[in-house]
Amino acid sequence: MAGTEFGHALGRSRALSGLPAAPLVARYGELASEQQALGLRHLGELLVPAGGRFRVLDGIFAVEGPGRRRHVGVEALRGLRAARGGAQGGAGALLERLAGIQERDPAALRRILLYQLVRLLHDHPRGDLPDTAAGFGVDPDEAAALVHAAAASPRLDPAQRAAAEGLEDDWLAGRVRAAARSAAVLPRSAAGGDPLLAGRLAALAERVRAADALLDEARADEDRQDRERAAAAYGRAARLAWDCPRAVRGLVRTHRPAEGDPGPLEARPVAGGVALRRPPGADPDGIWRVVRLTRREPIATPLPEVPGPLGAGPLTDARAPLGREVRYVALPGDGGTPLISAPLLVAPEVTELRLTDGRARVEAAWLRPPGATGVRVTLTGPEGRTADLGTPSAAGPAGPAGAGAAGSGREGVRAGGLEPGGYVVRVRCRYAGAGGEVLSGGVEAAVTVHPWPEPVLGLRAAARGAGGLEFRWTGGAGGDVRFVEWPGTAPAEGAELPASALPAALAWVDSAGIAQPPPGTLATVSAVAVLGERALAGPGLVVEAPEAVSGLTVRRTSAGRAKVSFDWPDGAGRVTVAVTPESGGERTEHPVVRAVFLREGLELPVGPGAARVSAYAAPRSAHAVAAAPREAGQAALPADVAIAYRLLPGPRRMLRRGPAVLRVSLLSPGGDPGSGLPDFVLVSGPGGGGARPHRPSDGAELCRVTGAELAASGTVEREILPHPPGGGPYAVRGFLLGGRAASVRLDEPSLTSLVVR
Repeated sequence: MAGTEFGHALGRSRALSGLPAAPLVARYGELASEQQALGLRHLGELLVPAGGRFRVLDGIFAVEGPGRRRHVGVEALRGLRAARGGAQGGAGALLERLAGIQERDPAALRRILLYQLVRLLHDHPRGDLPDTAAGFGVDPDEAAALVHAAAASPRLDPAQRAAAEGLEDDWLAGRVRAAARSAAVLPRSAAGGDPLLAGRLAALAERVRAADALLDEARADEDRQDRERAAAAYGRAARLAWDCPRAVRGLVRTHRPAEGDPGPLEARPVAGGVALRRPPGADPDGIWRVVRLTRREPIATPLPEVPGPLGAGPLTDARAPLGREVRYVALPGDGGTPLISAPLLVAPEVTELRLTDGRARVEAAWLRPPGATGVRVTLTGPEGRTADLGTPSAAGPAGPAGAGAAGSGREGVRAGGLEPGGYVVRVRCRYAGAGGEVLSGGVEAAVTVHPWPEPVLGLRAAARGAGGLEFRWTGGAGGDVRFVEWPGTAPAEGAELPASALPAALAWVDSAGIAQPPPGTLATVSAVAVLGERALAGPGLVVEAPEAVSGLTVRRTSAGRAKVSFDWPDGAGRVTVAVTPESGGERTEHPVVRAVFLREGLELPVGPGAARVSAYAAPRSAHAVAAAPREAGQAALPADVAIAYRLLPGPRRMLRRGPAVLRVSLLSPGGDPGSGLPDFVLVSGPGGGGARPHRPSDGAELCRVTGAELAASGTVEREILPHPPGGGPYAVRGFLLGGRAASVRLDEPSLTSLVVR
């Protein structure tokens, strides 16, 4: 009955009398993905508000009320996008995409919408009812006709739908064989009610027949050994169907470079796959389609295309099969000469290979490319012998000649026990190939193992005279031993260092290990073995040179004792005062604490003999080896010499006593008093009264006994007359003057006995 067929005698000239079996729109898969991301069942839901109605019989119209409808064209689509705020993503981007499709083909959007509605009706359990179509937003006036037409359309299974939706992409991209495979999947009735699909399938079949005819011609030429004609036929077939494995493989098989050819396509493995670069002689403005051939694949295996332009920069095939041999063919779009690469094993090499030499060893580190199952490392020595260093991994400590992690995603190996000389390290990547494991060509680098000194194994020090130290060590053969002080934390013993990184050698240590550290030194001295530009860190010792004490004076105070005074050194908590007898007796040391010294002073037993007294700051570190103190903090203490005097009452003469007698005696318990003895003088009190003199100038000199007299006789007696004659008693006192008065002790009697009556 008239009007029951969908689109019958209605609509514009391009209205369909049947429903589309395929969308036949480029990049339909991307469009469907964007639609599904927005939660839309079909595109009509994007074109009308929620709950709205649309018509598709003679074009796409949004139904706005009884008798009112609005055509959805390019301007309406962009108006909807503007109404949504001009969003760049989501619905706005999809609307802009639909507007572009509508501009290129006014019937395409209606075709897509019809295809989606039919699919929804076929998948719905009640898709044969007009109410179901109305539930999808179709105007009720068209719902029955749409359901009737959908029932007559072929039902597609998932594989057939995938073929129908990808057919146009394959056709537009020139993938004739892929398009033919999709067409073969579609049911025979698919094109019966779809004239556009029928035309596309007819054009596809014609191109397939043309390509097959060229293949037959090329095969016949190849059988006649006419490789030039065969290559030309294969090339024409490849231009018709660039994804035809027979055409491309035949072209590779028969192509021979001719004069004027630009050269082969350059291909090399890289970490991200295979980098392709056109030869210098190729047309810089040419458009190329690059396909990949893989060795030992079945002849019917589809040829993958390498997406992207083959321009001035490299084109990378990120999907190249690792461990397989491949070739690449760049087919020109203008019918020019194809570019064919040489066979290439897809086995990228390691990158950032770095070699370092150490003491009798070589270390290598690198970055392994993704996909490599491992590496194989060999070492070739100066004599040409090659050793396998094993198969490194990214974990585990490095051994003497094994593998280990090098940190930061790097791998590495270490080979030890090597003699000095030149070595070559070769690293090859391992890949899982079709027939088993394959190895890359390998990356080589040369390194030289240099001579190194033996490390310093032991270090000790001992104090020596004149404030010095003497270092003694073991090891260090084959180089010079340098004594240094590290500015920070000292490196571990045996650490390998460049000589340029060493601190300057200590100026106060000579090459023989004799050290004269400046007073106040507290340092950790390390011994380093140095040979040329290489050095080995060695052990260290804490050494200290105590500060010498200045202003040291010693004065005897009584028999066998002396008072010691000095300037307390800055920063010292303790001072050691040592007494060494000149006669060779045992040296004694006396620690002095600053607080006690400042409060009480210092008096020490020194004995009667001559002695040498030294003072130096005590070491600040209990673990330090202290240098012997320098001479600057020493003072000589002569032997104990004393001059004693007594005032004896005069002898009785009849009823009266005679004049008082002064007895002066020389005492030398420490031995020979020597020369330069002071004079002894007896002084009366001032004014002859009872006041006692405190210094020689406080009164009148009553008598003098010279040092020479004392040295000659040992004891001298003198009478002391009353003064003034006939006067009363007066006080006297003795003093030492001149010579060694400061170092001779005066032995005084009780002051109450020093009265002349």
